[in-house]
Amino acid sequence: MKNQFVKQFENNIKFTYSCFDRVIVRGYIRRFFSLGVVAVFLKAMGFTKKLKAFYVSSLINSMLIFLRKHQKNNIPILWWPSFDGGKNGAKHQYVARHYSEKFSGEGNQVFCIITDKEPVQTIASKELKSKTGRLFTKFYNARKPVKQYYIYFHDAVLGGPCYLKISSYLPFQSEFYFNGHNYIKQVLDKKGIDYRMKENAIVDVKNPEIIPGLNKELEGRIVKERIDYWMNRFFKFDKGTYSTRSKHLKHEWYLSQVEVCSNVIFKSSKFCTSLFERLLDKFTRIGLPYSIAMLFGKRPARSKSKTSVRLYDNYACLKHWFRGNSIKQYNKTGYFIRTETTINNPKSLGLKKPVLYLQSYLWNGVGSNDRLLNCCSDIDLSTLTDGETDIFTKPVLDNRNNKVTAPDLRKDRQVVLFEELLKPKYLINGFKTVDLKNVLKDHFRNSAQVRYELKKLIARDIIIKMKNKSF
Repeated sequence: MKNQFVKQFENNIKFTYSCFDRVIVRGYIRRFFSLGVVAVFLKAMGFTKKLKAFYVSSLINSMLIFLRKHQKNNIPILWWPSFDGGKNGAKHQYVARHYSEKFSGEGNQVFCIITDKEPVQTIASKELKSKTGRLFTKFYNARKPVKQYYIYFHDAVLGGPCYLKISSYLPFQSEFYFNGHNYIKQVLDKKGIDYRMKENAIVDVKNPEIIPGLNKELEGRIVKERIDYWMNRFFKFDKGTYSTRSKHLKHEWYLSQVEVCSNVIFKSSKFCTSLFERLLDKFTRIGLPYSIAMLFGKRPARSKSKTSVRLYDNYACLKHWFRGNSIKQYNKTGYFIRTETTINNPKSLGLKKPVLYLQSYLWNGVGSNDRLLNCCSDIDLSTLTDGETDIFTKPVLDNRNNKVTAPDLRKDRQVVLFEELLKPKYLINGFKTVDLKNVLKDHFRNSAQVRYELKKLIARDIIIKMKNKSF
């Protein structure tokens, strides 16, 4: 990573690295985009018009029979609605909790097969009658719920958990997922390099300078080889005594979603948290179309650009959108700021979709991350201190060396007291305890309670008691 942000705060940074994060590759049999080709293929495979129903059912059932045979190899097949049924990554979390986190071996290991029904674009058929009364079958494109098979496994090269999703109906659209952090973890294990991970992030490593080289080694060719290995193992059709697959059922693989993250690990969590709060205050207005286009290195776009602020795992996340792509920034673990570019629309960024162009996505994503971090370097370092929040979380000593406890903002009365003291009128005229007691009588029984809370602020120099004045 070479940007002004890292140079500005290098004395407070432990190390930095960039890598792939979530990568989704989708496979299509492009010939099956034509319904005529599908009909010719089925005829060549021996399926005739005499079958009145959806006459590819025999083809589909043979694939399902082949997948179910894996149950004999102690590979569980789970019907998702009866196990968890959650959404938004729940399958991945379930597999991690029950399988991958307990796996400590090497090589290829299949964890489980999860089945679920999802609405997808598929091919359906219906019987029609001609003017002469002859029945014939007609194909048409349709979107309907189709059974999907998620095969979760640990890959010998890419780590895990990964998954291969195979649709059970024509045109057999497929999907492959892996995570770049798991790939780096796998290589570090093989090289015997010590490291520590927390919440899908490398927070400590003996030789961080080795990671850029590992990213260069992860080429699209390697990913394609691993996809072909798993497809040859699971995308087959049962023939009784053996299983096979037609040479015409060959997928072409295209990058669907690629996340590239740049990670800055700080020495102090307090400094990191304080810095990120400054970034949120200063750069929430960066979301103008011209500014966002500059982050992605493209010409300004009048539309399809926006900025949003949301919670990510209970932490604030600043996210910018540009033509379907996004870049976000968040403080994930307290001492770790991640800047992450997600490429969903590669064409708008001048990128090609075949999986062999995977490395170009890394260069593009790191470039966008660096441009955003350059914008974030304009922070006054003198406004940040490691211990600036200690006075509100730890006891302090007053002028008589007596210990004064920290304010507890979980109590409603302290919150309303602070809100009242922040009003501008008190900056000019000051206040008396009796005045606060009268205003906040619903929260304080007497003036002694008010004075008790005010002493916590006086001991921390938040408010000042005037000399020879009543308190």
